[in-house]
This record gives sequence, C-alpha cells and structure tokens, in this order.
Amino acid sequence: MTLNIAIIGGGIGGLTAAIALRQKDFSVTLFEQAAKIGEVGAGLQISVNAVRVLNALGLNPQNWPCSKPKSVTLHDYKHGRIVAKVAMNSTADVPYLQFHRADLIENLMQAAIKAGVSLKLGTQVSNITDKAEVADQSFDLVIGADGVRSTIRDQFYDAEKPRFTGQIAWRALVSSNDLPRSFSQNTHVYMGPNKHLVMYPLRDGKLINIVAVEERNTWTDEGWNHAGNADELRHLFSGWCGNVTTLLDAVKDPIVWGLFAHPTLHSWIKNRLVLLGDSAHPMVPFVAQGACMAIEDAWVLADQLAKNADISVALQAYQAIRKPRATKVQETALKSGRIYHTANPLVRGLLHTGMRLSAQMAPAVMAGHYDWIYDHDVTAG
Repeated sequence: MTLNIAIIGGGIGGLTAAIALRQKDFSVTLFEQAAKIGEVGAGLQISVNAVRVLNALGLNPQNWPCSKPKSVTLHDYKHGRIVAKVAMNSTADVPYLQFHRADLIENLMQAAIKAGVSLKLGTQVSNITDKAEVADQSFDLVIGADGVRSTIRDQFYDAEKPRFTGQIAWRALVSSNDLPRSFSQNTHVYMGPNKHLVMYPLRDGKLINIVAVEERNTWTDEGWNHAGNADELRHLFSGWCGNVTTLLDAVKDPIVWGLFAHPTLHSWIKNRLVLLGDSAHPMVPFVAQGACMAIEDAWVLADQLAKNADISVALQAYQAIRKPRATKVQETALKSGRIYHTANPLVRGLLHTGMRLSAQMAPAVMAGHYDWIYDHDVTAG
C-alpha cells in the first residue's frame, strides 16, 4: 500500500525518516520552518548503532566529512592525569563517527532530495490535526519530528512540564590550527568537582568541538542556542589543567543552555499522528544518543509501516519496539551526567582509582559497559 506521509521537522530524525520511508516507496513531504536546512556551531557523535542504520540505507556516512575516533581518554581535572582509556565500539566497516552537525544535515538533505522527498522549506505549519491534515492538505500519516521543544507534542500529547536538572551545558568550536597537534586526536573527557569538559575533533581534525557542563541552581530556558560569555566559561574552569586552559583560551563565541529532564510520555501515538526522535523522548547529552535514537526510530517506523497494511497496527508495533529502549537510554543519560562531577576529593579519588583499575585489568568489561546502547542493531530485526 502506498502511503502519503507528512513529516514535520527537517532535523536528523526527520530527514532520516524521510529517506527510509521513500526507500519503502511511500510518498513523503517534509515541512521545515527554516528557509534553509542546516545547523551551525555544534558537533555530535554518531555511534555504531546509528551508523548501522545509515549504512543499511546505503548512505555510507563514514565517507562524509567526519572524524573517526578509536578511543576516549578520561582525565583528572587538576593535573590532566589519565584515569582511563576506553576503546570505542568501532570497526572499519562500521566506525564510530563525529560530525559537525551542519555536515550531517547537509548530506542527509541531499540524500533525501535524491530519494525523491518533497521538501517544503521556510514553511511553518500551525494547522495540523491528529487526522493527518497539514496546511489544509490530507495525508495518511503525520510524523512529528520537530525536536526537543516540539509544538506538536505540546499541542496533542499529555506532556508534563520538564524539570531542570541543575546542569548547564556550554558548546564551542575552535580551529585546531590554534592548538597543539595532540588536541586533534581522539576524544578526551576532563572530570572535576561539579563540572566536566569533553573535547573531540571534527572534520578529520580541522575543528575541535567542546562541551562543558557545570552544575548550577537555576535556569529558565531550555533552548540551546543562547550566546554565552567566553570569559565566564574560562573563569568557571580556572585552576584546571593546562590542556583545558589552552583549549578554552581559544574559545570566542560559546553557546549555553540548560539541561532539562522530560518525563516519559504515556504514548507517542495520537490517531494518525506519531512522534519521533527528540519530539518523543528528549534526552540530556551524556551518552551522546539524542540523534542516534532518532535515527533508530526512523528505521523502525519505516520498517513497520512497510510490514503492516494497517497503519494503526504499524504505529503500535513501532511504539512497542522503540519506547522501552528510548526510555531506558533517557534514564541512563540522566544518571550518567553526575558520575564525572564528584566533588568530595576522597570519593573522587576512589572512583578514579576504580576506573583506572577496570581499564587496566578488564578493558573489555569497561568498554562493554554500554554495549546494550552502542552495539544495538535495529536493522537486524
């Protein structure tokens, strides 16, 4: 059966869903309020579980502009001492990838155009119904992929108000030309009292992406594109090791946003309306799975719509497969953020010693701790 499907939102999840659905011979119209699809100023990590989906769609993202880290190195904040080095779950055929978000979006958009997706850019649609009507057009299904601040979720679903986690995240990009060569190699995490900082290369090491997280008592807005003050960021991490200081000295225009925990939705389905990605399950960034879960959602939704002639049956199957996993990843991400932030020096020392011994004596066990996330394969189902 050929379905006529509308997707609201041209982010990573919306574009991947559009490609997957077109490959199942469905008609797809994607509405995006921005006049040009693209996001600047941020990096993201696409782990093996999501790379498998993109490869199964024939996209081969490892050939797009990206970096392919082999490991992540954990450091103590004060002297930069290595606590542990953990291998990435990665192979030559299915590598762990790090992208500038704009590069990933651009390549997904070109793939969507090639697949025959009808793109409606610069189109802010407000007259959506759960009977699959969009801008006075009738569709068989509407997919809400309009992100963490989803208006579709707020309008049609019984969503509870998100809770501020007490954490603030900063993002910045700096050129690796301004830094020692060692900064463009692999991923590094610096862990200290009430804060941590992650740095990793983008565009094959030409750029360094920075994500710094601090604990703070109050914050009001969930949006992630607020301009931050570089001097404030440097002050927050004053007294940290030389690598952190050198890195932050190169920052010019950081952005800052508050991290919020969203209660789990009772259902992602409302008649002929279904949610996908951050619209369904917004998550904090500590296991780097926001984009990856959206990519997994896209594959499973397209697969179930192709397997089930009854749309309602397909949507229920999609939710049954995806909701438990996405919810567990949401909860794991929330818990993971504070592991790096131990303030008591004695407790922090014991924690770091445990990490060091685990990495030395049982590296496979430490590396495999989150295999249930990173080694999952929705394309095998």
